[in-house]
Amino acid sequence: MIGLPPSLLPRSPLPPSLSIAAWLVGSIWLVAIVARAFGAPGGIVGATFAAGLVAGIAEWLAIGRRQR
Repeated sequence: MIGLPPSLLPRSPLPPSLSIAAWLVGSIWLVAIVARAFGAPGGIVGATFAAGLVAGIAEWLAIGRRQR
């Protein structure tokens, strides 16, 4: 979706920060369920949370700069 004009980008009814938070929480739950199903160590969930948090903050900052 990079390079598309803003009129063609999908719009969410949620505020951007809430949308990002929902994706972060959903992805952590998905990874936790899969890790539990396969007997993976809890460190995988922690590492995924850290990576997701960094990506979420970066996306939040990028969206905030674009809307100003």
